[in-house]
Amino acid sequence: MCRLLLVSFAVTAYIILVTRAHRILPVPISTRYITTSISTLSQGEEKTFIASLCGGHQLLYDTVNATVLLNNNPSWLPQKGVVYYYIVDDPNKTAKDALCNNTDETGETGPYCVVPKWNSTEDLYIKARAGEVDAISFSIYVVIGYNATNKEEDNVKDTNARQNHVVQLKPSYSRFHLNADIEYLTEIITMDTNQRLGYLDEALLEITFCPNPFTTLDYKITSTVFGTDGISSYAQYICEKLPCEVDNPNVVKFNGKQLPNNEVVLTTSSGQYQHIYVLIVCWAGQYDPSVGNYVGEFQYSASLKHKSP
Repeated sequence: MCRLLLVSFAVTAYIILVTRAHRILPVPISTRYITTSISTLSQGEEKTFIASLCGGHQLLYDTVNATVLLNNNPSWLPQKGVVYYYIVDDPNKTAKDALCNNTDETGETGPYCVVPKWNSTEDLYIKARAGEVDAISFSIYVVIGYNATNKEEDNVKDTNARQNHVVQLKPSYSRFHLNADIEYLTEIITMDTNQRLGYLDEALLEITFCPNPFTTLDYKITSTVFGTDGISSYAQYICEKLPCEVDNPNVVKFNGKQLPNNEVVLTTSSGQYQHIYVLIVCWAGQYDPSVGNYVGEFQYSASLKHKSP
């Protein structure tokens, strides 16, 4: 059976595709941090949003793209209320230390803030302040991914460290992190592009998550593979160690149903499953005469959230 191996990390910048010919091809993936509820600030109110990176050296030189969506003011008209924000890598840093902000030279605000190359092993902090209009509602979307403009040596030199990195959770319970004006963003891992997989071929994903003081050790991981072509279906199997194969004792949970949208939920109260392997098996697709097989096209996402009561 021809196997396709995809190795990914929640805090790294690419997937490694290893084909039968042993060619290694970089394919961009992203770690995303989002708000899962609408934030509303009164005039002049401040709030800090945190993306937990767990000291990830693998993120060095990656691009950070932050977007704030004003729900009632998509054109960012000042009279309707705007949000001023900037990004730092330390909660005690101020606007003068900003790695980027959403204000241009003329003082006009907008939704975007971009750090071309993240150069820190600390967490990412978004410090937001509402303008002088009451009840400004917004959501936040941050993407950290492979910077295609980097020099090749920048991308390759840390390959071993990236592939061997396993996060050890050390939540901070400082007074800052327990402040009511703090919100931790939800971590989501996605592929930047759709992937193709032949009938009964397999894809193996290796993923590292970063729990935080909000999720604590009591969290759930939702792992989802879904077809993007309207005709393919998949099964998935999750392991904590290799080998990760169908009907292998290393499988801790699976969904063997051949579904267009296949989901597995892992729950823990002990910080388990920070580092997992996800085996994806393709069960259907469009016939491709160029390869003489049925080929499915899929996407993958995984999220880490606090386990609801």
